[in-house]
Amino acid sequence: MINEIFCMLNLTFKTSEDFKNYINTTNERDFAVDVTSMNIFDSLKFMVMSSAYFYQKYPEEKLKCKIKSNDIRSLISAFEVKNLEFV
Repeated sequence: MINEIFCMLNLTFKTSEDFKNYINTTNERDFAVDVTSMNIFDSLKFMVMSSAYFYQKYPEEKLKCKIKSNDIRSLISAFEVKNLEFV
């Protein structure tokens, strides 16, 4: 379980399930998720799960993620996640 708290727009989520609930209740699709406060494993887990939730609702859109290192970018490339954009 992700213990870190992260912010997106003016909302705070504690888990990727909270993100899923947000995606299912809004039509907002232009935002960036900041995972810089998470450790590398929690940020990977969050990005993989959230990209799946985001893809279900917006298959043509990309989920923007703010990351703190290129190591995360290298590790996420092992997963077939094509709807992530790093900002």
